[in-house]
Amino acid sequence: MNRSLSEALAAHQPGDVTVRVVNGFFSVLPFAASWTYPGTLGAAAESLDPAIAARVMARADVLAREPGPQGALAAFDFLDKGDAGIALFSGLRGAVKIVRGDAASALETDPQQAADAGLKAAGLSYITWKLFEGTLDEKANALLGTQSGRALLTWYVATDVVLPFADNLVSGGTELITDLIDKQAAANVARLAVIAGPEVAEAAGMLDRLGGTLKSFAGQAASFAQPLSDYAKDSLPGLLGTADKVTGVAATGVDALSAYRALGAALVAEVCLAKALADVRAQVAVELEAAEAARRLAEAEAENARIEAEAERRRKEEAAAAERKRQEAAAEAERVRLAAVAERERQEAEKARLELEQRKEEARAAGIAAEIAMREASRQREDYSLDKPEDAASLKTAPIKVTRTAEMEVAASATPAKSGCMGCGAGIVLFVLAGAAASVTMWA
Repeated sequence: MNRSLSEALAAHQPGDVTVRVVNGFFSVLPFAASWTYPGTLGAAAESLDPAIAARVMARADVLAREPGPQGALAAFDFLDKGDAGIALFSGLRGAVKIVRGDAASALETDPQQAADAGLKAAGLSYITWKLFEGTLDEKANALLGTQSGRALLTWYVATDVVLPFADNLVSGGTELITDLIDKQAAANVARLAVIAGPEVAEAAGMLDRLGGTLKSFAGQAASFAQPLSDYAKDSLPGLLGTADKVTGVAATGVDALSAYRALGAALVAEVCLAKALADVRAQVAVELEAAEAARRLAEAEAENARIEAEAERRRKEEAAAAERKRQEAAAEAERVRLAAVAERERQEAEKARLELEQRKEEARAAGIAAEIAMREASRQREDYSLDKPEDAASLKTAPIKVTRTAEMEVAASATPAKSGCMGCGAGIVLFVLAGAAASVTMWA
């Protein structure tokens, strides 16, 4: 049957009698591990890492359903209450009988108690082999590396070795411990086939490796045989209620104190939680790495986008600057063109103005020359009339005598000499005017 780790832990609570008895015995042994029942899987996960407690708890529950943890939980049930008709005897039952003063009855259980102690040693070896990974040495060291594993071994030697055989330890020394572990455990390992099946041989090999550790724990606990007995005598009746009630429960083959199930659930939870914590942290590390990679990628993409945007901005700025330069160059060229056109028009206008002025000057000079010629002709007529009177008929046919006077010289000098066509034109005009004036009939 696939058992839930949460359900296995929920079978006990930190204040239960079983947990209180376990911690009570540990209080007598200075070397005992400091052990606290986890209570719930969630509380245990919360104590490891509150930030990822939910994920650790879920992962631990998944790991607990694997063959190793499931086999360990089944073995712990077997050690506490027996299975398939096999009744296991707890050392506490013998202790309770001693407390009641029924020492004779307690001693009668020694052979059965020895077989039970040997079977439990074999069972712990099988649990260690089943629950942990690695070589036999690595498995044994892994068990000792857990708080619940050390508590489990301490409980075994205190209640199944030292307490039931306290009188034997006093009379026979620690040889009893070697006998229980080497002989009884080896002799009863085959009984584990009920839960271990063909893996019993593996459990036997683990027992050879774990036997030395169990002897070491038992050797330390042996020196506290009397304090353990005193604690059982003084405290158990109050913790367990009436002794008759405990005796009645034991007679039915059901253990009133399911210490192995409590310690076993705590051990499986501790192992599964440790693996789950490592798995989740590794997963979180991968997630963080992926998130960091995504962040770096996003930053790189953002940087690339920024660079591209900056390049685009610069390209636009350069294009705008080039366009401005082109427009400025075009405007400058247009300005130069317009200035050239304006200059050409100005020059043409100036040329026209000068030509007009020249024509005006030439016309004025021609007018002056004509006026002078006319005056000269008039004067000559007057002079001729004064020298010798002529009749009208003779005057009409008489030739005009042209005499170049000082006025004509002045007029000629006043007219500027022009080169090219303009000068020729002025000369022609003067010549025509002079010719016109000379055409007057003169006489000698």
